Amino acid sequence: MSWLYLLLSIIGGAVLALQAGVNGELGKRMGTIEAAVVAYSVGTLALLLGTLVFGKGSVAALFSFQSWKWFIGILGALYIFIMVVTIPKVGAANAIIAAILGQLIIGMIIDHFGLFGVKILPINLYRISGIILMLISLLLFFKK
Repeated sequence: MSWLYLLLSIIGGAVLALQAGVNGELGKRMGTIEAAVVAYSVGTLALLLGTLVFGKGSVAALFSFQSWKWFIGILGALYIFIMVVTIPKVGAANAIIAAILGQLIIGMIIDHFGLFGVKILPINLYRISGIILMLISLLLFFKK
């Protein structure tokens, strides 16, 4: 069953790459912040509709979290803004590989310490080797 989750993650990454490419083009045409606003507004509407149709959770649970966690959407908005700025300058693949490298490093730290309730997966030589290989990949993609 874990292969299904890996496949879904790959699909999620592919969708993110498509979004990044479109956001880069929107940013060039309409402005960086404007493109980020469009992306988040349309996404918010889609999620609101999905919540109304399929939602089974508890929105009231929001008030049980520490208040700083309410601002987590700022991180997503920052990601979109950064991609809108960088993709026209360095290309979609380069920006995405760099973003994935950042995700891997932070993800490895989150796993190592079991932050946010995730399964603890200690940093080891294999994981560090993966980070190094991703860094090499990034350097190779930046070669002209």
